[in-house]
Amino acid sequence: MPGFALVVNRKNEILLVQRGYGGKKGKWSLPGGKRDKGESLRNTAIRETREETGIKTSGDSLYLQSSKNNFEVWCGRYLEGKLRPQKGECLDAKWFQVDMLPHADNLAFGPDKIVIKKWTGENAGSRRVHYPRRKMDRAGFLLVVNQEQEVLLRRWEDGSRAGKWGLPGGKPHQGQGRKDVAVSETQKATGMKVAVERLYYANRHRAKVWLAAPIGSIEQTCDVVAWFRPEQLPDDDSLAFAIDVKTIEKWASEHSSSRRMPF
Repeated sequence: MPGFALVVNRKNEILLVQRGYGGKKGKWSLPGGKRDKGESLRNTAIRETREETGIKTSGDSLYLQSSKNNFEVWCGRYLEGKLRPQKGECLDAKWFQVDMLPHADNLAFGPDKIVIKKWTGENAGSRRVHYPRRKMDRAGFLLVVNQEQEVLLRRWEDGSRAGKWGLPGGKPHQGQGRKDVAVSETQKATGMKVAVERLYYANRHRAKVWLAAPIGSIEQTCDVVAWFRPEQLPDDDSLAFAIDVKTIEKWASEHSSSRRMPF
């Protein structure tokens, strides 16, 4: 019978781990696991959290109990420690803001989906977004804007995010910089050169977005890239990943004529 922890810090962020093995590899989950002999499920949740993430939690109250599925979730405060994902068990460990919680498709197990749905309903301003199954730290992307203030986005053609829109870019190969991969991926998709102006946005995983202007026009005759007018920017559900959501949200907030629409 497993015990899980819902750990909350002073910013009202919750702690999740990214699984590092098995069929759910790359998906996010509450820290937790099976209890040792003679151990309470509360202590299981506390112990597993420390082992998987390096974080010590209080385990103050029982947040959710399921007699049908035989699990307990204990809610507790962050007490001390720095994030340290357990090697072999976790790809990553991360604090999630209320407005950037993982979509159900990104969660590993039933208890995770139940708890995040419950937490979302209890916290105003909650929002669910998609995260890639592999770490995108040190990735690079471009926010390309033309003279008409239109934003260039690429459409994903395969995978779980097929049909969704996102910024051109990706994770660098060995020896390649984040800005370099952002520029090369944009040119690969469009045949268009760009002039990089400045760093526009960076997240906590050191992924960066640069603001850029197009040089010339799109040369590729394909439908995987498109210009979006300020009043027709994609809404959250139409965007591929969290970094796309945050960047477009920031751009929209800076332009009074902007509006978000489903695509």
